[in-house]
Amino acid sequence: MRLLEPAGALEIHFRDLARNLTALAGEVKSVVVTSPEPGAGRTSVCVGLGVALARDGRRAAIVDCNLGRPRLHRIFGEPNFVGLTSALEGGLPLERCGFRAGEEGLLAVPTGPVMPGSSALIESRELVQAVEGLKESREVVLLDAPVAEQVLRSEVFCTGFDGVLLVVHAARTPKTLARRVTDELLQAGANLFGAVLNGGDPGVR
Repeated sequence: MRLLEPAGALEIHFRDLARNLTALAGEVKSVVVTSPEPGAGRTSVCVGLGVALARDGRRAAIVDCNLGRPRLHRIFGEPNFVGLTSALEGGLPLERCGFRAGEEGLLAVPTGPVMPGSSALIESRELVQAVEGLKESREVVLLDAPVAEQVLRSEVFCTGFDGVLLVVHAARTPKTLARRVTDELLQAGANLFGAVLNGGDPGVR
């Protein structure tokens, strides 16, 4: 997988993103990663950023909160029998519901089984509490969140964590949509860390 190639063009960009994120004022420990529309590459950005953080010596975790389209486990070729829903429904710590994601210090927590009522759980305070527990063992937690429309409807996703990172796709995301979602996130009170342009030329810095 190109995202995991050491010293590759993509890794350089993700390393810069990781260092910029950790250099922000205040301690950044939980980041909601969303996008204006499906297919912009939220999961890929979470994986690339998580790998970069781990290679920089930080204990990081990626949590798949996109119950409608779980993808994190597929990227790593792992099953999805246990994950976020297992933790929220069974009171288990997130640390015990994931797997090592290719790098020392990087934990991936898939969605787990999606059952009736699971969607309500990820928009509840139980998610915040579960992430708080995970932060005891992880320096940064990346939440692979649903699209911005759903994030905007959820007070938990908008304001329950340290901030939001918006992923826009160079070829797919209309500029007007990116601007509108940015404005709506700010109006909703989200701490918007910035935007990541995905799908561009990885050789251009």
